[in-house]
Amino acid sequence: MNLKQYHIPLFLLVVLSGFILSCSKMDSTYRDFIKDGEIIYPGKPESLQTFPGNNRVEVSMLLTSDPKITSVKVFWNNGVDSAVKAVQRTSGVDTVRFLLTSIAEGTYTFDIYTYDKDGHRSVKSDIIGNVFGERYVSSLYNRTLSSTSYIGGSKARLIWVEAAEQMIGQEIQYTDSLGVLQTLVEPRSLKPDGTPAKDTTILAAFEKGGSFNFRTLFKPDPASLDTFYSDFETRIIQ
Repeated sequence: MNLKQYHIPLFLLVVLSGFILSCSKMDSTYRDFIKDGEIIYPGKPESLQTFPGNNRVEVSMLLTSDPKITSVKVFWNNGVDSAVKAVQRTSGVDTVRFLLTSIAEGTYTFDIYTYDKDGHRSVKSDIIGNVFGERYVSSLYNRTLSSTSYIGGSKARLIWVEAAEQMIGQEIQYTDSLGVLQTLVEPRSLKPDGTPAKDTTILAAFEKGGSFNFRTLFKPDPASLDTFYSDFETRIIQ
């Protein structure tokens, strides 16, 4: 008998036995993994957005799939704080919004999960959002005036320099020649290319030697829920 004839089949037999044993162990592990039933994950929310505000933030999302979703929960502060909202799914796309208030100023990561009626939880979705407060307000400054002048005819003229990016306008208050308090809120002007331009404000029924107060309006983000204000500043026009 030539032993060489059986060398390769014997080797294959050993490999095949090892493979069968390995598969058997894998199958046993898989059965242990699902012994309590198949793991169910509700659908994840989509199009996550945050809208910053003054010690508050709005977290928005869309539910586009999985009609079995019954609630959505948002966690922040590393899971210490949370908010939950019940959901009544429709046949279309549903929008879910959380307005979170009394939030300390800072940058947060919001972890979001959906749930079904049996308590199954989706895979985590997350988004970063900002909250503004006193620290941001204390950094604000008034828009610079290029010049102020009394131009006659009971009128004064204010010429502003170009606004900084987050400045969206200015508020002016003065008492007119009839003793009536006037308040003007003017949006900043933009050049055709979208950059801020110089602005001119005319104060009607203004007495020479009179004064006016002004402050600047800010939005730290175009999507900001709130407008922020600098402190009032007083000028006299001779």
